[in-house]
Amino acid sequence: MENDSYKLRLKLAKARMKEIKAFYIMLCGIVILVPYLIYINMQTTPDLQWFWFPVIGFGISILGYSIYLFTGKNWEDKKIKELLNNQK
Repeated sequence: MENDSYKLRLKLAKARMKEIKAFYIMLCGIVILVPYLIYINMQTTPDLQWFWFPVIGFGISILGYSIYLFTGKNWEDKKIKELLNNQK
């Protein structure tokens, strides 16, 4: 019984790590992509600053994913613990 509990906790920890890793990969990609977009914009059409549109979109997506990842996951953990306690 304890071994199953350990395996479940390990599986949940691995899934959580995978989500955190995906967040940091996405963040690094945006940090690399945004200066490139700014450079392209300034070289092609400096009068029209269109790079703000993808920057705002990236910002909203990063903000949403970080809220989900770092604050929104608490209810899932609580529900999993509740379900585990109900099975005992």
